[in-house]
Amino acid sequence: MRPSATTAAALAAALAACGQSTEAPTVMLPVASAGGPLAVATTDLGYEVTTTRLRVAIADLELTIAGEQHAVAAGFYHPGHHAGGDVAGAMPGNVLVDWDGGDGRALGVATLIVGAYQGANFRFRAADGGDGLATDDPLLGHTFHVTGVARKDGADHPFDALLDLAAGTTLVGAVFELVVTEASTETLHLAARPVDPTAGGTIYDGLDFAALATTPAGLVEIRPGSTAHNVFRRPIQTHDHYVLHP
Repeated sequence: MRPSATTAAALAAALAACGQSTEAPTVMLPVASAGGPLAVATTDLGYEVTTTRLRVAIADLELTIAGEQHAVAAGFYHPGHHAGGDVAGAMPGNVLVDWDGGDGRALGVATLIVGAYQGANFRFRAADGGDGLATDDPLLGHTFHVTGVARKDGADHPFDALLDLAAGTTLVGAVFELVVTEASTETLHLAARPVDPTAGGTIYDGLDFAALATTPAGLVEIRPGSTAHNVFRRPIQTHDHYVLHP
């Protein structure tokens, strides 16, 4: 992690937001990416998509309490998703999260005021030279790099996608439900969920892979400026597809 602010300063702001004394007890918990393969997604257009790797550049993880539940269709609430809560924990700085189907990787350490947490926020950014990437890494200068295979009607469509989000784009209200006490020692795992477990939508909805142009090797390349890029970046930046869990 490359710090963008000191943890002490971040927690001072959190304490002020919560209206608590600076004497409030805090704990420090490690944060890591979740390990294991990403869930196979069946899209609205009938593609079965296996994600082989998903990388994203983010910054300034915030952990919140006392948020309001997100409403979804028909007046029901989206279980676990809370927005507008008070920031009571933080892991400031830039991190690069890599879900490649293997073991999780350490991302840093968060400092949290004891309490009942209900949500997590973070900011998207473009990967840069401070992320330790090779000079020819395709993620440099972009927010997401996603690879996988979409299957439909017996045909495979391997794809490679680079996605850009506008500077300052923030994800608010990812699921994070944990009661933190002075005795807490859990590692917090940040996970990507290609399929929204509540509404059933996927990060690939709207992408007609068979209709997209391919390279001579048969690879679908999704790049900034294309219609497919604009379709893809809308769902992948929503809180529905991320969770922080112990």
